[in-house]
Amino acid sequence: MKIIRKQIVLRVLFFCSIALVGNGCSELLPEIYGNPDGQCESICDNSQGILIIGCDNRVVKPDDIDSTEEQPWSFIGRFDGVTCTGTLIEDRYVLTAAHCLQNWGDSPLGFALGQTANHVSQRPFGTNGARRIFVPHAYQDSNDELDQAYDFAIVELWEPVAGATPAEWGHVDWDILQFKPVFTAGYPGTPPDGGVLGRAWITEGDYLDNQPFGWINGGESGLLYTDLDGTGGQSGSPAYSLLTPSQHSGEGVIRKVNGVFIGSPEAACEEGQNWVARLTPRVVEHIENAMQYPSVADIFFWEVIELPFSETTDQGEEWP
Repeated sequence: MKIIRKQIVLRVLFFCSIALVGNGCSELLPEIYGNPDGQCESICDNSQGILIIGCDNRVVKPDDIDSTEEQPWSFIGRFDGVTCTGTLIEDRYVLTAAHCLQNWGDSPLGFALGQTANHVSQRPFGTNGARRIFVPHAYQDSNDELDQAYDFAIVELWEPVAGATPAEWGHVDWDILQFKPVFTAGYPGTPPDGGVLGRAWITEGDYLDNQPFGWINGGESGLLYTDLDGTGGQSGSPAYSLLTPSQHSGEGVIRKVNGVFIGSPEAACEEGQNWVARLTPRVVEHIENAMQYPSVADIFFWEVIELPFSETTDQGEEWP
């Protein structure tokens, strides 16, 4: 396998300096697993669900952070029934990866937002049952970038997640993204420390300079190359960057989700790539249409999978 050298910067707390408005905003990344000199061999094994590029720089959510209030932990969750992560983008809509749910069928599906471990009592918002799934007709489970650009899905919940604050999400221009670190936070199936499953982890990376599939079919879809690390369970995690007020036409620094982390084929991983399905303006429009279903029936784009009713359960209650 190719040896990939990652630049390793130790960061202890989130900050954004006015003097560093370009890409001076960072996240909590206090430690790096692997060689301290920053040179590690990539591990690219899809049979084991492991796609680590260079040193594994994923870091677990600290225990003193409240996952009900502090981002990104407050807008990511873990599914019951399938080992994937999702992002709450509206009060009852979750963004995730199509490959997680394409062949789900008619079994119940649950979503636990802000989960801190795999124990029922550590689901601060309880568990919400899913009502229906939207998967693009164009998505195909292949190694082709044109197919993988459609590897995103929407899960509609039966009820809103009470008390939760959804993520900021949407399209971000490449002339902004190319100078920004990219982050993803999710629930890996193989934590770097070998500890208990069900804990949320975060990692930082960069968008690669060469982006041949970043804008496909006039913006109908897009696929971005990153050097983020990921293992099974992190599929469907948000890809987001920190935007300053001038970059999002609002106040303060925000975390804006602009894609879905989906992994990559082994050959791409060995070339230093993990892929993100991009939220182009056209993709955003399709997602907004899904949120208005059935009054806006975008059935030419979406395959709609109806699921059986399942109640929302409170923290500490079994589901379903």
